[in-house]
Amino acid sequence: MDYKEKLEDFIKACKERGLKITPQRLAVYEILLKRDDHPTVEEIYEEVKEIYPFVSLATVYRTVETLESLGFIKKVAYWGNSVRYDANVMEHDHLVCVMCGSITDLKMNLSYDVPENVDGFKVLSHSLYIYGVCPSCQRKNTQ
Repeated sequence: MDYKEKLEDFIKACKERGLKITPQRLAVYEILLKRDDHPTVEEIYEEVKEIYPFVSLATVYRTVETLESLGFIKKVAYWGNSVRYDANVMEHDHLVCVMCGSITDLKMNLSYDVPENVDGFKVLSHSLYIYGVCPSCQRKNTQ
């Protein structure tokens, strides 16, 4: 599904649930669709604020919560005190830098099967996090 189709699906879902389709709400989702670095709400807010200077942080938080409850985005990791979000809701894995906290999608398929039940837990979804040092931090450490 491409970018435009995802936006149209989001607009349709909002209409079906009686939610207003505000420019700020669309801007938050568009930012998440365009970014692949799994931003925090605060990072999304800073970007939305450049377009809509009077938007509040509370509005961005509510919008992110709405997007997540509708299944258009998902939480991918907690780094420090911040939750990060991803508009790619397909099952996929992540690389996390232990130095700077960057999170990127793992591009290779590790081909593992997760059973429907694990130690009594009914598995709803999964994501593997591989922790290491990103190329940028590696370069900084060798200088």
